[in-house]
Amino acid sequence: MSVHASPLAHAYHQRRGTFVSDERFGDWRLKLYGLAAPEHGVRPELLDVTRALAEQSLPPVDETHYGAAFAIAHDARFPIALIYWWADENELHSRIYAGSTLDALEPAPATALGCVWELGIIEFERRAWIADVIGNPDGPDIDAYLRRRFDGMI
Repeated sequence: MSVHASPLAHAYHQRRGTFVSDERFGDWRLKLYGLAAPEHGVRPELLDVTRALAEQSLPPVDETHYGAAFAIAHDARFPIALIYWWADENELHSRIYAGSTLDALEPAPATALGCVWELGIIEFERRAWIADVIGNPDGPDIDAYLRRRFDGMI
């Protein structure tokens, strides 16, 4: 009798999420992260594409968009650029692009949120937003939020 392992049994392996840079696009301030297998790292070209897509994706800063955002350049089996921004006090909005090559990145379906690795960075950002902005007993401090940076294995 042979036992076959489910494809789910070996679907996870750790990846490294690393803060790459602070970016400014008009009134937007964005934290850029790279995410990849630790032995490969993120291609600089994917970081560049993610920056460009973030700049074109972010809505105008207004009374419901605070100018605080983060993006993830995920160098996986295929390239993924994820752009997230805070709006309406407690909502995280996003635009996600994926494709077979860097030149073929297209918007992902609107239902996409992120994979188990990307969610590690999203969770860090959620906690930082609460601690520094909407749950800060001294009042909102977007500068403090933007100074917090994830760097670790997921």
